[in-house]
Formats: sequence, C-alpha cells, structure tokens
Amino acid sequence: MRVHGLLTRLTGATVASLTALLSPALMAGELTLSEVVIPSAYELDATLEAVNAGTISAQTSGVIRAVHGDVNDKVSKGDLLIEIDSTQQRAAVAQAEAALAQANAMNDDAQTLLRRNTRLQKQGTLSEGEYDRSVAQAKSSAANVKAAEAALTQAREQLSYTQVTAPYAGIISQRFIEVGELVNPGQALMSGYSSKQMRAITDLPQRLASKYSDAQQLHILVGDQSYPATDVVLFPYADPERHSVRLRASLSEDASQGLMPGQWVKVQMHSGERQGVAVPGAAILRRGEMTGVYVRLGNKFIMRQVRLGNRFSLGGEIYYEVLAGLNAGDVIADNALSSLAQTSEPGE
Repeated sequence: MRVHGLLTRLTGATVASLTALLSPALMAGELTLSEVVIPSAYELDATLEAVNAGTISAQTSGVIRAVHGDVNDKVSKGDLLIEIDSTQQRAAVAQAEAALAQANAMNDDAQTLLRRNTRLQKQGTLSEGEYDRSVAQAKSSAANVKAAEAALTQAREQLSYTQVTAPYAGIISQRFIEVGELVNPGQALMSGYSSKQMRAITDLPQRLASKYSDAQQLHILVGDQSYPATDVVLFPYADPERHSVRLRASLSEDASQGLMPGQWVKVQMHSGERQGVAVPGAAILRRGEMTGVYVRLGNKFIMRQVRLGNRFSLGGEIYYEVLAGLNAGDVIADNALSSLAQTSEPGE
C-alpha cells in the first residue's frame, strides 16, 4: 500500500505527450514524489556468522593416515574427512570380542550348574551352602557377560572414532593437522560451517535495547538489499564495559545464499514513524562527495544535489529519506545511471 502512496509513475497518454516535448536523449522513466510514512530507524554495524559452525576434535589417539578435505572444500553430511591409524583400536576390539566369548562360555557353565543344583536342592540331596554358591556364581558370570559386552561396545566406538566424518553439509574453513601427525583426544582437527543459514551479530546501545519489542522491527541490510530477520535473540544482560546488549538476528536460507561468516552488514532497527519524502536507491547518483538525483525542469532533466537521511526497506527495495533538496510533487528520473547515459554526449 505504501508503494502506491510513495511514487506515481507517468504512463499512457502522459508519456505520449512528453515524447513530443523531450528529445529521445532526454526521455527517462519518471517518478512523482509525495510525502510518505518513513520509519525512524537506527543502523548498526554487524558481522555475519553461520548458525551451524564448529570445530571437530579427535576422540581417540593415533597417527593421521589420510586427510580428505582442505580449506574451502565443500562437503556433504557423512563425508569422510580424516583417517586415523586404527591398529590399536582394532586390536582392542579383537580383545574385547575374545573376552566376551570367554564370559559367555563361563556363564553358560554357571547357568547349567545352577539348574542342576536347583533340581538337587529340591530333592534334598544338596546342601543350602552349595546351592547358594552356585546361585552367586551364576549371577557373577551373568554380570561378567554384561561387562564384556560394554567393553566391546566401547572398543568398537573407539574404532569408529578413527574415521572422522562431516557432521553436516558445509564448507571447511580451517585445517589443523597433517598426515603423519600424532593426535590425542581433544585435539582440534578441522573447523567448518554450514552456508545454509547465516545470522547477524551486533551490539545494541542500552537506549535502543529498551525500545526493542519483536523481530518485525529489524531488517538486515546487505549492500542495497534489505532482508527481514527471521529469528532474533536479544541477550538478557548488558556488557559491563561497553554498556551494550548483544543482539543476534537470523537471515532466511534464501537470503543467506552467497554470504559468508565475518562479512560486514548493517542491522536496521525501526523505533517509530514520521512523514517525509523518500527516493529509491536507483534514482540516486553518487560522485565523490556529491549525491544527487535528476529532476525534471520543463522539458529536460537536470542534476540536483540532495542530502539524504536514513535508508529503509519498502516493498523489498531500498529507499532513502531526503532531508534537503527535494519536495513533494517534484518529478525525478527513476534511474540515475540510465539518465546519465542518455544525457551524455557521444565520446564523453
């Protein structure tokens, strides 16, 4: 609704009548400015980080046999990244399997003895002491089987740690080991992140933090593109040194495409509204310290310097508030670069 209130495009008979007045070199798309409701906004510098990012550490000891990934490599979930020599771990598995087989054999013998002694005890031909000892032996052997099974599970788990795989699809950002290096549990092996979803991290001054109420107040500005925040977390405490509050605003998966951790962006927070005049970013021409737009005067466009204020998102497009240089009712070119090309003489 605000887009229609902001700009009126000249079409149909109006454009046809202008054709007779303007030379072909001066014709351009036109926008008639009117006062609109402009959000009172604050822009804060922010950096991007991946929602899913982390460092893979060794969970067993051994020598690195092979490394199947390096910095900037894309991997899928479950891809093999690192192989650790598994000689000791395989030996531990074989030992645990043998111990389990022995425990099962001893348990079978103890259970058979218990069943025989149970019959004898019921017939009254076995003493209570002998029967009690067979019961205790049967319980002990059964417990030994469970302990051997647990030891085998642990040994197999240690063996699985020699094959380090990607926990999720993403990009490798750091590599900390080389082939032939001895690693121990807890030692960092690789770092990576998922490029699927990014979030912006910034610090809100306390005066702004008190004005925050919901995620609809926030937009993330990447270049000339504006994206709504899909999920916002405002930390429940202030930094004691900088007296600011950390804010974390997530981007959608579509908006995260092509972005990378550490990239500078802007977080814009709306805290109110006011009346004013605004122009789209495409209508603005920047040359060094000069900022201007093409304004129609009579039958031609001329460059007029303007002073801009806050930028904001409207209909998915970036607009800038005009503080000086334009008024409601002025007609401007909707694309400054196109107008510049049209008004330039050949060979300039």
